[in-house]
Amino acid sequence: MNLLLAGLTLYIWGGVGVLIVLLNRIARFYQITSGRRSYYQLFWAPFVCISLGALRYATQGLLAGEVLGDGLMLIGGVLLIGLGYYLLTLMTGSRS
Repeated sequence: MNLLLAGLTLYIWGGVGVLIVLLNRIARFYQITSGRRSYYQLFWAPFVCISLGALRYATQGLLAGEVLGDGLMLIGGVLLIGLGYYLLTLMTGSRS
């Protein structure tokens, strides 16, 4: 059962990681085409935090309640919200 739970955890959070990489590529494309700095390299920080948190969950066999995993997920989520909002305002010209 633990092996199944670990596999599903990595599978789900792997999908989230793919979405973060997609945001990174969008920000990079926007920077190249518009010439405005989007700081697309910073999207790797939440990717790393969330990946390490998911790996921690998978190795512990837990879905939540693990302090280090929860902390990494929290840091990654806050970074992702901040970077996503910055990219949104940059791309929409502060019309949001």
